[in-house]
Amino acid sequence: MAFSIFGIFAVLLEFIRPLLPLILAVVIIDLVLLLLALRNNGLAGTLAALKRVLPVGLVVFMLGLLFGPWLTGAGHGNLAGILDWLSLFGAAVGLGVLALLVVWPPVALLRSKNA
Repeated sequence: MAFSIFGIFAVLLEFIRPLLPLILAVVIIDLVLLLLALRNNGLAGTLAALKRVLPVGLVVFMLGLLFGPWLTGAGHGNLAGILDWLSLFGAAVGLGVLALLVVWPPVALLRSKNA
């Protein structure tokens, strides 16, 4: 079976379609918190908070590598080729970045101006 990038995106869209309202709500809340953090702490303070949440992204990335195949009912032994491994790595990177972006605005907002 041949896979195309558009086919993969179509399957991904059908997978997340029921979650789109929740995803939109999280994005809006995250953007509001980020704007509040920028207003309170400035750009330097907000970017400093980004450095503090890098370990969160790294931990979620590692968890994605470990448990990614399990979420689909497979195991690491089922990863046959380079495309499988690259897909797993890409999904884990995406999960790590997503976790980083979700955690960053609240941490930046809770960070004091003088810290």
